[in-house]
Amino acid sequence: MSTSVPFTAPPARFIERLGDYLTIDELAEYLQLSKETICHWHLGGTGPKATKLGKHLRYSRTRTSRCG
Repeated sequence: MSTSVPFTAPPARFIERLGDYLTIDELAEYLQLSKETICHWHLGGTGPKATKLGKHLRYSRTRTSRCG
């Protein structure tokens, strides 16, 4: 049984709930892609630009909205 919430909200409303920065998991859920795809994008320099907050990668809500 999956514990993830199915994606049913429109993208604009969905991203408003997530705060200023998205984790890789949140970005993958928002874009309906796998985490592996997001990681490949990051390593290849494509997709939304990541920001390092401490030791964690985060994606700006504003930049992600422009990509989606």
